Amino acid sequence: MMKQVKFVVDYGMISHGLAPLFVDGHATELDFWGFNQDIVRRLTRLNELYDRQINWDDPHDSRYRMSERDRAEFNALLPFVLSELEIALGDQWQVVLDTDPL
Repeated sequence: MMKQVKFVVDYGMISHGLAPLFVDGHATELDFWGFNQDIVRRLTRLNELYDRQINWDDPHDSRYRMSERDRAEFNALLPFVLSELEIALGDQWQVVLDTDPL
C-alpha cells in the first residue's frame, strides 16, 4: 500500500533539521529520508526563498515585499523539487504538494 507524504514548505524548517515532508500530520527530520546532497541543497534554497516573504528585522512591516526575482525562482523551483522528491521516494510514497506558488 502506498503511503502519503505532504510536501509543505514552511518558515525555517530546513534550518531546524526538518524536511518539508509531513507523514500523518507530523513533520519529519531531514536525515530520515536519506536524500542526496543535490536534493538537500534545493530544499534548502526553496526554504530560504520562502523565508524571504517576511522582513525578519521587522516582521510587522506591511510594506515589505519579496523581490520578483526571488518569487520567480521559488515558483520555478517548487515543481522541479516536487518531481525530484517523487523520483527519490519511489512507488512507496505518494507525494502531495501542499504549498502554493508565491
